[in-house]
Amino acid sequence: MTAVLKEQQQLGLEKPETLYADAAYVSGPSMAKANAEGRELMGPTLPSANRGVYTSEAFTVNVEQRYAVCPTGKTSTQCARMVAGKTGRITYRFEWCGHCQNCAVKAGCLHKGERDRMLRVNEHHTFSQARRQMMRTAEFKKDMHHRNGIEGPQSELVRGYGLRKARYRGKKKVRLQNYLIGAACNIKRWCRRVTWEAQQAADSGLRAEHPVAVSA
Repeated sequence: MTAVLKEQQQLGLEKPETLYADAAYVSGPSMAKANAEGRELMGPTLPSANRGVYTSEAFTVNVEQRYAVCPTGKTSTQCARMVAGKTGRITYRFEWCGHCQNCAVKAGCLHKGERDRMLRVNEHHTFSQARRQMMRTAEFKKDMHHRNGIEGPQSELVRGYGLRKARYRGKKKVRLQNYLIGAACNIKRWCRRVTWEAQQAADSGLRAEHPVAVSA
């Protein structure tokens, strides 16, 4: 995605205010980065990891205030900030010490042998949580029609023009091939448009020469 935006900038195109992407590109860190750059990354995000018990989607997590609320409404008792030594990745671990043993939903929230629930999320979980909630709304589903409009031409280029089959070696040659594929698709669409407009004009002329009488 970064390479695409850089190439657009080299072509004199401004960065889009809203960028539609697949779920593989939409994550907490990527949405946080887009927000810092003054744009919005739109698209569905992947669901949280399934541990066989309640996932993070069942919890209300406030990373900024360092607390989380479990499905039964109990607030976490501890929050630890952890930094991975090799990658520097920051995560937060929330715990509910002393709240889980007598909980009515313990069987669905704890693995066998666990005494208390522990929830671990990344530092940008707020973005992921907000997007998963947004995905349930009708407005989001309607907005995704823009993405569907992109998927259609992509499918057309792959099926009709061999977009994913490189005929040459080297990135520069493959890039040129893709440009020519796009140009060929545009020319074909233009020809179809011109043909359609000519047909509409001809049909309109026939209707003018032979008007149809409508009885009252």
